[in-house]
Amino acid sequence: MIDADTLRLADGDTTPPLAELVERGDITWGQAHQCAEEFLAHREDAIDRAQHSLQLIAKNWTAIQDLGARPGTQLTRDILGGLAPEVRFLAQRLITLD
Repeated sequence: MIDADTLRLADGDTTPPLAELVERGDITWGQAHQCAEEFLAHREDAIDRAQHSLQLIAKNWTAIQDLGARPGTQLTRDILGGLAPEVRFLAQRLITLD
């Protein structure tokens, strides 16, 4: 549980540590242990998903480079125009990073 509290703090979590919640009587040690296990499992899943997403971006980086090499062309407008707004925004941000 202390490892989970340490990681939560290092990750920027501002909620009270699990140990503090137990000491205040808000939760039991068993609940704190369960919360810690759930946090660690969720964190590991989040890390795996983020790494996979970044690997996909890296694998397909040439698409971003191609769009960056053709700014303002009809092809670029057609590609970006067919994307959901949040994906289009991300693509435009990535193009400017290239």
